[in-house]
Amino acid sequence: MNGWTRYTRILGICWRAAVAGDVEYRLNFFSNVALSTFWMLWATAGASVYFRFTGAVAGWTHAEVLVVIGLFFALNGLRQVLLQPNLERMTDYVRVGTLDFLLTKPFDAQLLVSLRYLRVDNLLDPVLGLGLATAGVVLSGRGMSVAALASFLLLLACAVLLMYAMTVMMMALSVVLVGAEELGRVTFAFLELSRFPVDLYRNPVQAVLTVVPIAFLTTYPAAALLGRLDAYLLLLAPAVAACAVVVATLAWRRSLRSYSGASA
Repeated sequence: MNGWTRYTRILGICWRAAVAGDVEYRLNFFSNVALSTFWMLWATAGASVYFRFTGAVAGWTHAEVLVVIGLFFALNGLRQVLLQPNLERMTDYVRVGTLDFLLTKPFDAQLLVSLRYLRVDNLLDPVLGLGLATAGVVLSGRGMSVAALASFLLLLACAVLLMYAMTVMMMALSVVLVGAEELGRVTFAFLELSRFPVDLYRNPVQAVLTVVPIAFLTTYPAAALLGRLDAYLLLLAPAVAACAVVVATLAWRRSLRSYSGASA
């Protein structure tokens, strides 16, 4: 059994155990679905205010903005399902010594602490978000070509990698700062900036959100799905995502070098 196959198998065992624990509280799942649907409809209605007296804002129509909002809800749902539960546990890992135990396992520690748990309460959020994005594409009147769909899937994968890199960076900070319980809110704050196309922000904010790179989370994937993406971004986005993962991994390893154990 090669390394990646073993990692997939072990993570699958961890996820099945996490799901088994969460499904005991089914009311939480259905209440979260209802709440997520409400907030998505609220955001959709709120966006319509910007287009009450105009057909487009900064080159984006109402339907096209709905695509961005849908992708925001999809990515935020994925964050809540897979990334947030693990980030929330990092402070306790460091304080009570669980991290010491995990570091002794014959398994990549970064993958284990960042992907070990998942939360099923928000499992339908990505589906709801992608549904809204699809509705936006249909309402925009733009056809969806195979090339546009392939470009979208590539940029969506890059967006997920960027979110993962951001989470690992916050975990590295948790190791160093120990008492940083609110770092999860930092990741949501970054993602919140991508709720609308970055073109709607004025400079220099727009330039900053492009460099940070918030624009790669929702604006560029939406542009790809709508067939209005600049071709050079198909090369730039994977490079940015790869660099972000490398930087986050280096930060994680550096934080472990300064970590002396819970008993220190």
